[in-house]
Amino acid sequence: MLGFIALILSGLVTAWLYTTYRSFARNLAAAKASGIPYIITPVYLFNTIWLLLHRPLMRHLRKLPQAWTFPWLDVLTTEWGWVQRYELFRKLETDTFLTVAPGTPGIMLWTADATAISQITTRRNDFPKPIHMYRSVDIFGKNVVSTEGQVWRHHRKVVSPPFTEKNNHLVWSETLVQAQDMLKSWIGTGGVRKHTVKTVGDDAMRLSLHVISRAGFGVQLQWPGIGDDSKTKTETEQKTSDEKNSPSEIDEGHTLNYTDALQTLLHNLLWVMLLPRFLLNNLPIKRIQTARESYVEWGKYMNEMLQLKKADFATGKETEGLDLMGALVKGAGITPESLTESPSLEKGIQPSQPNLTEQEILGNSFVFILAGHETAANSIHFSLIYLASNPSAQRRLQADLDSIFRGRPISEWDYERDLPKLFSGMAGAVLNEELRLVPPVVNIPKSTLPDSPQPLMLEGKKCTVPGNVLVNLVTTAAHRNPKYWPAGPPSASEDPTAPNDLEEFKPERWFADQKGHAHGLTHDSDEMPKPVAESDDLNVNTATDTSAAHFQPPRGAYVPFSEGYRACIGRRFAQVEILVVLAVVFSQYSVELAVDEWASDAEVDAMDARQRRALWETAKRSTAQKMRGLESIITLQMRREKVALRVVKRGGERFGV
Repeated sequence: MLGFIALILSGLVTAWLYTTYRSFARNLAAAKASGIPYIITPVYLFNTIWLLLHRPLMRHLRKLPQAWTFPWLDVLTTEWGWVQRYELFRKLETDTFLTVAPGTPGIMLWTADATAISQITTRRNDFPKPIHMYRSVDIFGKNVVSTEGQVWRHHRKVVSPPFTEKNNHLVWSETLVQAQDMLKSWIGTGGVRKHTVKTVGDDAMRLSLHVISRAGFGVQLQWPGIGDDSKTKTETEQKTSDEKNSPSEIDEGHTLNYTDALQTLLHNLLWVMLLPRFLLNNLPIKRIQTARESYVEWGKYMNEMLQLKKADFATGKETEGLDLMGALVKGAGITPESLTESPSLEKGIQPSQPNLTEQEILGNSFVFILAGHETAANSIHFSLIYLASNPSAQRRLQADLDSIFRGRPISEWDYERDLPKLFSGMAGAVLNEELRLVPPVVNIPKSTLPDSPQPLMLEGKKCTVPGNVLVNLVTTAAHRNPKYWPAGPPSASEDPTAPNDLEEFKPERWFADQKGHAHGLTHDSDEMPKPVAESDDLNVNTATDTSAAHFQPPRGAYVPFSEGYRACIGRRFAQVEILVVLAVVFSQYSVELAVDEWASDAEVDAMDARQRRALWETAKRSTAQKMRGLESIITLQMRREKVALRVVKRGGERFGV
């Protein structure tokens, strides 16, 4: 009996080895025929067993001589694009390469080549999205992010109408309110409180959630501890579709409040994404039960917003502003008549099929809430950190804000007059540089279909991307490729051994011409860039993401919002929000790195300039190390560490570095 079992096992192992060898030989032959440089790896990066075991295994593999493991070991972690950035491409002396492993699929393409990126993003039928990688945003229903082909076109036509320059006025006004409330929570209503803020990332998330909720879905939220903390409206007022309880109060029929439901869901998204619903609903593990509760609660909140919007439609009530839920309901083909009439089946009148199902409406709502607050919040968070770490850039931003607003109170700031100047000035350069260094995602995934190889021009040479290949547009590497960016020698205070300064936060590089020569900061533009729509029914905006007054990298070199037809539909929404927050904070205050970990306030006050400089350098090195440790589930975030900041009135800075 044992001999028979051993025979069966040996047969299975032999079959597995044969299949593995055949698939590897096939993949290697395709790579050799492609004309693209390639690296052989022992395992496919997204092999399920490898994903489960790679962290402990990597600790042991790193101990092997580098001559045995370079370069294949460097590309076998999902975060290598953030850890390595452009460095691996530089070592390999190529901006595009394949990795070849056993299995089907077994080939991946990685590129930091702007020309290749531009070709891939504009040829959407040749290089479609690998939609299986978007299950994490599919948990409430199919949506504009997780679909392809004709299904995507349908979703895109439904969701695009609200994203207009006119509706960004509401984003401007709501962000002004929320940014001021965030400041009050940091420095007190009198504006003089001095204490360390350790929740900058969480507060940025809260601010962005409040903005997308109000501007996009009509849900008005208060900042905790600011104003009346019991209700958004008075107790006697009837709650309608545009009113919500304050963040500290749980709505009737819920176990979590609106804000906590979403934040808890995002923190536990992997469990919701990976576990079958039966296990998610029944496993007696606290973390999983928390994930389930947040998933159910947030689904209930979205469904309530949907039902309230349908009720508004039934009564003919119109909502001003962005109104994403209204656009989804309207795009789904829901009309007042369809909600109030009951077709008679006996008379042969069949109810019309909706253009979007309720599940698809909820799926798109979740994506807009997720993308509409997480991307902007991360940029706000990292911009504050970079500016605190670079006081000279912060001072230049403040001087530019002074020239724009000229002492006008925030109540007199004007969208039409002031936003174009922010976009084309130092605030826009700060935003561009932050997104260059920390784009929302490390890799933008594309693919080739099975049995559908695609031609691709690489450095003037016609190559062929094999079929069934996962294509990765490595944004972090393209954004640091010295072929496309104004670059100088590294700063002595940073890494003097680096090949250039492209790892450094230097917003000033955006005030250079196409040859890299610096020019002065100007506010020549009196309006935002006009949308440039493709000549089809999708109205895809192909305008650049930066001001004409700034340096214009070649297409494909700067893709924080992707490019082409699948570019982020809400990128202007995010840009307006981030620019407003920067303007509100730095027009009145300075942000410094907190040094509480190394010295008390009294000890800092007793230091001379040299000692303060040394202390600040210690804090800056610690901050840089924490920034290197960013991780991503959907977007790049600071998940394990926190950078504490100190917000002080301008003129009260402790570190005049």
